[in-house]
Amino acid sequence: MVPSICYAQYSNHQLYQAYLTRDMNVWQQYIASAEWEKMSNEEQKQLLNYEYGFAAYCVTKGGNDAKEMLELYENHLHASKGIIPDAEYHAYLSGLYSYKLSLDKTQLLKYSRGIFDNIKQAAELQPDNPFVLSMLGNVEFYSPFGNKKKALEYYQKSNTLYHQMPDAKELWNVRAVQMTIVQCLAKMNRAEEAKQQCELFLKEEPNCLIFQTLMADLTSKKL
Repeated sequence: MVPSICYAQYSNHQLYQAYLTRDMNVWQQYIASAEWEKMSNEEQKQLLNYEYGFAAYCVTKGGNDAKEMLELYENHLHASKGIIPDAEYHAYLSGLYSYKLSLDKTQLLKYSRGIFDNIKQAAELQPDNPFVLSMLGNVEFYSPFGNKKKALEYYQKSNTLYHQMPDAKELWNVRAVQMTIVQCLAKMNRAEEAKQQCELFLKEEPNCLIFQTLMADLTSKKL
């Protein structure tokens, strides 16, 4: 995807700041330069989480990059079995199937079963895992048969639990959950609550371009 450079130069702080400013080129370079076999388990866990997030970005763009990224993500996910908690493995797998479905709607039955079976298993294993809860929210929010009220409850609980984690201060997943809280409220025609939430999140992270854009869209009634 890009010339290989030492992945060690990418700190979590740099990657998190790149997410706030939507500079996904930094994530792309980090992922392309990483050497999975030479990484520690902790480094592999971090890489997998960024691959999960970057795969979503690639899927929205489509094309060969998305297919290549999904293949890389899938390979590393399977290699992570036994390294990451089983609940998170199944949550990531549910996400993988949702990405595959986005690229190939003809496999609706196959991929839908993978999405729902895996998130159900993840929730049974760790119902209070914030990442699992965020994925439960995604299933309810993005599915045409989903329940946005349930999605909002999952997102809110996930956000609360993330804030109880001492190492979640610069975790991009927290901002992603907060973004979907705002979007969910807007979709439920609760625009004023959406604005209030967005204002609170901007106080937490004033430099977040996502929240700035959401607030602008809410103010201009584009959301």
